[in-house]
Parts: sequence; structure tokens; C-alpha cells
Amino acid sequence: MNIHTLLLNNKKRLIYAFLGLCFLLPMSACLKDDDNGQDGTIPAALVSFIHTSPDAGDLIVGINGYRVNTQQFKYLDRTVYQLVYPGGNQFQVNTSADNKKLDVKNWSLEGGVCYSIFAVDRLDSLELLGMRDFYASDVPASGMARIRFINLCPDSVKFDLKTSAVDTLLASDKKFKQNSAFGNIKADDNTAYTLEVINHDTHVSIANATFTPKQGQYYTILATGFIDTEEEAKKLKVSIFKHD
Repeated sequence: MNIHTLLLNNKKRLIYAFLGLCFLLPMSACLKDDDNGQDGTIPAALVSFIHTSPDAGDLIVGINGYRVNTQQFKYLDRTVYQLVYPGGNQFQVNTSADNKKLDVKNWSLEGGVCYSIFAVDRLDSLELLGMRDFYASDVPASGMARIRFINLCPDSVKFDLKTSAVDTLLASDKKFKQNSAFGNIKADDNTAYTLEVINHDTHVSIANATFTPKQGQYYTILATGFIDTEEEAKKLKVSIFKHD
């Protein structure tokens, strides 16, 4: 479903947080199934989770003590945007195998804004990294898409992102967990881009991917995986996520 339609549909389920209980009851390490749906017309925030920890295995993610993913949440999976009440909210990630709590973050969200929350780093140091995406009402200009780059490779050096179709770098000198702002890129059915992740210091290309952006869409380009690994599924790669 288009995120703009999702935000405007006041019959969609909201994840509801009883604010009084947030002050009285500590969040359990065990996440519960989400059974507190509410209908409402307040301007919701929208939250999506992305799993980018190469060695963490399946995860459970939750908001205000209630489980978000009802299916397996594997490496490089992404949840669709969830409607969440604006203001203070608590976000948690657990292992799926034994429901062990890995990280909890408390963030205040603005209504009408889309957010991405990434499960990042190695399993033994996994944390949630929250990023503001864009206002849900903002649409790229006609014939354009918008993209940003985030370095989420745990053992990375500083990365650049480039494509031969654009004269300037799309992102430059990004350390682990650093991101660029969203920028415009031409988008039509006939324009494909080869994106290259480059070692900022040596200027050597170390991963690439090709994609054809659709006009009116937002994309996040990620450097994911490990540089130093023999496991093919965990090797450094360019991962592309469309915000929908």
C-alpha cells in the first residue's frame, strides 16, 4: 500500500501505547503479540524496521511491548510501515530463538513523519538505529525519485557511493552508521543505474548493484554485510530498499 494512502486512512490499525503504564511498568524482555489495535484520526507517525545484522539470525521487533513481526524476520528483511501514535514510544529487538532482549530505545516521534529503525552491527553488539525518513505527504518531483545512502557494514572503512550516470558522488566519506541526506535522481522506466560502493581512501570499488528507480518513490541504499567473511550470504553487498 502507498504510504500516503496509509497515513490518510483513519480506519487502519494504530499501535497504541498507554502512556501512564510507560511510567509505571518496565518493559518485559518478552515481546507480546499486538492485540491493542485502535481506530483513530490523529496524525500518526509511520515506522518500518529493517534487519541489517549479518550474524544475528532471526529477530523479533516490537513497539511499546507489542510484537510487530508476525512472520520470521530474517537478515535484510523489512517490515511495512506501521502506524504509531506520535510522541514517546519504546522500541525493542530480541532474538527469535530464545526471545533474549538485545536492545531497547525510547524515541519521540512526530506525527505525519516516516521513520526507519535498523537492527545494526554484530549480534554481540547489536543495537537499534533510528532515522527520520521524510514527511509522508512529501512526494518527489515529476520524473524524479529520491535516494540516500547508509553505511551499515560493521567492519567497514569509510565508503562513497557513486554511479557513472551522475557526475558527482551520491554520498561521500560515510563511516559505519553514517548516512547521506535524500537527494533527487532521474527516474523513468528506461533509466537504470549501476551503484558502486567505493573505499573512500583507496578509491577501489568493492560492491555494486543495478536498479531502475520509479518516479515518485523514495529509496534507501545500504552497504550491508561483512568485508572480512568467507560466508557468501554475509559478504558485503549493496542492498536497496523502497519506502512503501
